[in-house]
Amino acid sequence: MSVTTWGKPSIYVRDLSAATNNWKKLDTPKEDTTQLNPTKGDTTEAKEEGGGIVDSKTTKSTYELVYQEFIKKGLPQPFPTIDGLIEGNYAIAVQPEDAENPGCYIGKSTVSVEESYSSADGALMQYTHKALVPEGDEVAKTTNKKGETVYCQFRWRIITAKKAKGKTDEYVLTFKHPAGATDTETEVTVPTNGQVEGDA
Repeated sequence: MSVTTWGKPSIYVRDLSAATNNWKKLDTPKEDTTQLNPTKGDTTEAKEEGGGIVDSKTTKSTYELVYQEFIKKGLPQPFPTIDGLIEGNYAIAVQPEDAENPGCYIGKSTVSVEESYSSADGALMQYTHKALVPEGDEVAKTTNKKGETVYCQFRWRIITAKKAKGKTDEYVLTFKHPAGATDTETEVTVPTNGQVEGDA
């Protein structure tokens, strides 16, 4: 067991075109290529004469999750692509090597790809998930100080993956809040009607 979230991750993606779609586990990415890239929101300042700051406000951060996949003999790529474009929206969950640690969750994203080749690495596909606001997503839901419901582009979650009942290479995922949250016991299962191996 590790204290941090480092190590070999497991990446799961889910096509959002249907509520009943299960998750699919991607092939292990190229070493050290899986990373979350946040961009801090813009800050606007109200200044008084002399340069003192009276007030400031910052817009929300944005997020991109990036990883590289090898093109391997007999292994299909996870997304159909047309000149770097991938149609539709996808959720993505990155489970750390020690699954008791929190992983990355983006409930809705657009996906793009950059294809490359070198004699050192062979053929590679670099996928970029641009996080969007996942309206109605229970996993990404939180409440602000005004008591309003907010759906976050990115969340840390404890992720558990189980094989979907009667399906090949498909999974049902459950999510919990990490340590420090008000509620660390409630689980959200996606898809909500998902059945796993062993269910009656």
